[in-house]
Amino acid sequence: MKNAPSLSSFFSNLRDSLTYNVPFSSSFDALFDYNKEISQVYITLFQDGNKAIRWGSKKESLSKTINRIIFKLRENSTFAQFKIKESSTCQILFEMVTEEAPCNIRNLTSMRMHSRNRFESGVNGLKYTHAGITRYFMPTDGYTQSIMSVPQLLNHLSKQCGIAKLSDKISQRADLMRREPIEYTFIKSIAYISYNDKVLELERGYPLPVLFNKDIMLDKTIKSIDWLVKNMNEDGSFLYYYDPYKDTVVDDIHPNMINPLYNNILRHSGGTISLLRGYELTGNTLYLEKAKKSLDFLVSTFRTHKYQNKFACYPFFNSKSKLGGAGIGLVALMHYFIQTGDRSYKKEMDGLVRHILSRVDKDGEMLGYYIHPKFNNGKPLINPKDEVKKELFSFYYPGEALLGLALYFQHVENIDEDLKKDIRTKSEMALDFLVNVRPIKYDYMFESLPADAWLMQAIEEWVKVEELAKESYINFVFNDTKTMFEHMYKNENTLDTNKDYIGGFYYEYGDHVYHDASRCEGVVSAYYLAKHLKDEEKATWIMKHMLLSAKGLMKTFHDEKSVYPHINQQKALHSFRFKLTRQWVRVDSVQHAACFFARLYKTDALDNK
Repeated sequence: MKNAPSLSSFFSNLRDSLTYNVPFSSSFDALFDYNKEISQVYITLFQDGNKAIRWGSKKESLSKTINRIIFKLRENSTFAQFKIKESSTCQILFEMVTEEAPCNIRNLTSMRMHSRNRFESGVNGLKYTHAGITRYFMPTDGYTQSIMSVPQLLNHLSKQCGIAKLSDKISQRADLMRREPIEYTFIKSIAYISYNDKVLELERGYPLPVLFNKDIMLDKTIKSIDWLVKNMNEDGSFLYYYDPYKDTVVDDIHPNMINPLYNNILRHSGGTISLLRGYELTGNTLYLEKAKKSLDFLVSTFRTHKYQNKFACYPFFNSKSKLGGAGIGLVALMHYFIQTGDRSYKKEMDGLVRHILSRVDKDGEMLGYYIHPKFNNGKPLINPKDEVKKELFSFYYPGEALLGLALYFQHVENIDEDLKKDIRTKSEMALDFLVNVRPIKYDYMFESLPADAWLMQAIEEWVKVEELAKESYINFVFNDTKTMFEHMYKNENTLDTNKDYIGGFYYEYGDHVYHDASRCEGVVSAYYLAKHLKDEEKATWIMKHMLLSAKGLMKTFHDEKSVYPHINQQKALHSFRFKLTRQWVRVDSVQHAACFFARLYKTDALDNK
């Protein structure tokens, strides 16, 4: 950007030319380094409720290029629907190619950081010529078209040029795009978008600046929790999934379900916990009211059985009963109990505890499923064989269940002594198994980037119990934290074009960044554990990295400025999307972020940040 007033005048003139059909002034030809050989320009009009319209061109000068684009935009059959004159209603995106570089399409990758053939969604794009026609995938298209990976990119291009008709499979389309006689060139661009009377620079398609401080974090946390409230269904469940690009609530991962509006009881319970975190932060009783409604939905899924001749219950949902469903369900009920003292769900809390205890075998292994439609004819799995246990073992469910047990053990008064002893004994057995035996028995499940944030949260709680502050448990939390930080993008290992990677994670260096709030929940637990142990040096070390993650995660928040490409700009507003450019929203992408930020906000380390 050369100077803001000139840029503002440029957009003002552009808006007037579009509105009144008058020539765009040539006085702006020197504003950008326009090169008639490579400087393809696209102008896109966005307006809530309308499908965007755009046109691209490249003429002898910038003004002639823009005048051509204006002519073509005004020819569009839907142009009259855009209130061009109203800067608060119609947004204008201007993008111009600034660089071209060779591209070997057969070696196109998004996995190798320093590769000359790296596709970085939102940062670079492609110019390609097929059957004599040159087309452009502009860098901002990664964001506006909700594309992250190379297969997604090539599938998109195959639709643009007609090759998609040759196959229904994305992988085959991608292969065809690599093998067809198509000339490819990498491109980079500059891009700006109007927002009310301002002009914002775009980085990877989203507007700058993305600010971060304690007040901003609180504001966005509460707004994201309000998004959950707004998207609660009448029965107390939450909207599970929304794709702002397609404006659909049908989950891409479960498109063939009998009920296309897929749901998941674990993520439902996570949404409930978020509401209760909102109440904890604000005292707003609306969150309690909605949390109770969501808990009623949870309880409506319960079935019963007996454990040691006493009442036990478990969630049964999507023809399955998962240990994690019982675990996070218990966590949600416990958060409600801790905040309110309301004992109206005491029977269900007791029942979930007994059910979870029934899933701990003699070796301390927690069985991942009680009911699975593909095993034992869909009947309860009692004392399953080892091969069945291995097939149904979950890496995450035990931590979820142990967190629920820990909260119950610490916060419920007058627990029956036999039950209390059973909880403590079996929880210790399960913790010992997870920390000491699981790495051997299930070594093939471990990846380079740790992911068991629920167990980190469970250990934070169990360490508060006398005689359970075992060094092996504590080491598990801090070792996983250390490994996550070793697999974190930081300033020193991130390219200049990837600075928005900072604070996110990778399995292998070069991966597209994982700005992962669920892992951050484990990290913030490690921070609280360090404070509990009065290890200030470790707490400071964790906070330093955790703030990088918080700032990076904030770039996935859908604020008023970043929802410009959405057909329905209100639907995803104030949610957290999956990736920097992938627009998907799911209840857990919101829930994990809200819960992480809620706990981070309550630390005193941010007071001067």
